[in-house]
Amino acid sequence: MKTFDNFYNEIISLPNLYRAFETAKKGKKKGRVISFEKNLHDNLWELYCELKNKIYVPKSYFTFYVTDYKKRKIMCPHFRDSVVQHAVFIYLEQIYEHQFIYDSYACRKGKGTHKASKRLKSFINKNSNQNYFMKCDISKYFYSIDHYQLKLIIGKTVKDKNVFWLISQIIDSHYEDVLPSHIYNNKNEKQEKGIPIGNLTSQLFANIYLNELDNFIKHELKIKYYLRYVDDFVILGRSYKELQEDFLNIQKFLSDELFLRLEKRKTQINKIFFGIDFTGYVCFKQVVRVRSRNFRRFIKQFKKKVDLFYKEELSLEKLFASVVSYAGHLSHTNSKKILEFLVLEYYNVIARKAVQRGGNWNNGANAGPFCANLNNNPTNTNNNIGFRCCSVQEAKIISSRRCCLPNVQMQLHSETIDFNKSILNENLSRNVTDENSVISAMIMEK
Repeated sequence: MKTFDNFYNEIISLPNLYRAFETAKKGKKKGRVISFEKNLHDNLWELYCELKNKIYVPKSYFTFYVTDYKKRKIMCPHFRDSVVQHAVFIYLEQIYEHQFIYDSYACRKGKGTHKASKRLKSFINKNSNQNYFMKCDISKYFYSIDHYQLKLIIGKTVKDKNVFWLISQIIDSHYEDVLPSHIYNNKNEKQEKGIPIGNLTSQLFANIYLNELDNFIKHELKIKYYLRYVDDFVILGRSYKELQEDFLNIQKFLSDELFLRLEKRKTQINKIFFGIDFTGYVCFKQVVRVRSRNFRRFIKQFKKKVDLFYKEELSLEKLFASVVSYAGHLSHTNSKKILEFLVLEYYNVIARKAVQRGGNWNNGANAGPFCANLNNNPTNTNNNIGFRCCSVQEAKIISSRRCCLPNVQMQLHSETIDFNKSILNENLSRNVTDENSVISAMIMEK
């Protein structure tokens, strides 16, 4: 194993700290960045002096909770600590990237959920439907990482004592209370476990920690079809009996060497024929489907955003961005009907808004045929655009609307509504923005 030494001065150098600041401020709230950027040179110089004299101590975290399908504790570091983490990450990423196995897909450049899903699909195609797979999950992974063992693993590669001191400062900046998932480490008296979800370095440390498991499975157990995303991993192409033995070997290794537990209730051994649920997709031999739980979650969030849109508390651009984001997720699957349903719902929202506003969704001058205002020229900038469409006609229009693919035009049933079709299409075409052509192109591609 290659080792690295004498690069602490490069990490804490002012050019690297400036570079770390530029990357750290991306995506951060302006308030946090502005307060640091006001006296940027002084703040970075102060940070450099603390690191140079080895008196740097991370500040306390800001903690909040995110509830998705389960509750997660997120710990946000102080911005100056984010700068330090980015400065360390720049060098450690280059060191460890070459040590990771190819089929580790979390928090790495050129990897990710879509690449993991495609790789799994290629593994499935190389196996029979009657072959078995095993999917496992590590219980409370981030909250259970042992500090002593993590530093022991990093110490095998990083021989610079100053760099190791800085890494230890980041690792020991937080530890969790005792959890049922924790396993006692008899190698050390202090039982400090857990790294914060929210630290940039936590993503890298998580990969470094489980790289030990990756090498054990690939080189000791000699398993060919194996891939991992964070704490979820899948093994394919083995018999049921072999997978049971693999499970016991992996469980023993995790418990004895890494002090981690497998989540038994989430461990699955089944035939490939029934599909493998991994990284948000369910992969079969012939098709890839979107995970049902993810779809239900999106529909729930979409309905909330639509309500905000009707109340004019959310812009059309943000609603559109949400739809395009999920449409991009669906584009990696064979779920064409769900994609069509999503586009239909989006255009129904636009049509309903046009009807309720008496014309265009943005209440502009081009009010359209639903408005009884005679002064309806494009140059009319009066926001008071006239009478709204009556509720009876509105109900008829909404109930009879259709989404015609691939032209994505709104049409009315001729037997229900006597309005002129050409006038209606002209009005609704004003509501179709340039962004909507992206969805139309996506449907055409499918």
